[in-house]
Amino acid sequence: MTRTGVVNDLIPHRAPTEPVARTLLVAIRRLAAGGLNDAHATNILIGDFGLAYHRPLMFLRVLVAEISRIAERQIHVAPCCCLRMTTSEAAFLTAIDIARENPDRARATLARMTASLDCLPALSVAQALADALDDVGRPLKIGHGCEFNVLD
Repeated sequence: MTRTGVVNDLIPHRAPTEPVARTLLVAIRRLAAGGLNDAHATNILIGDFGLAYHRPLMFLRVLVAEISRIAERQIHVAPCCCLRMTTSEAAFLTAIDIARENPDRARATLARMTASLDCLPALSVAQALADALDDVGRPLKIGHGCEFNVLD
């Protein structure tokens, strides 16, 4: 297998270009690498959301903790500088994006990512995070026709 083939298997999706999705992706990566109290993740959200960063950060921390609690398989996260993302990261963003409009699909996305059917608490947190992003005027809009579809 070629080197490109291996990379595409590990990180098959392009990182989003939408600013809020990109911010959340980097913050998720920082929280996964540095722990739930990672100062870099906090700084990233302060830079993008200003003083309204508290609720999105709190819900993002809870979502990362909840997914790690229920996961029956490893959740793969790429390095912060990577311009591509793993299927797990794509599932994270997709679940947050569709949690309110299509909770059944969001739950299926979380269940597939974690290999666990106990994902209702994570779904609730994803919905709360989406609400918090809307409240600060920075809704997540990766689009339902996005180039990554984690359910295929």
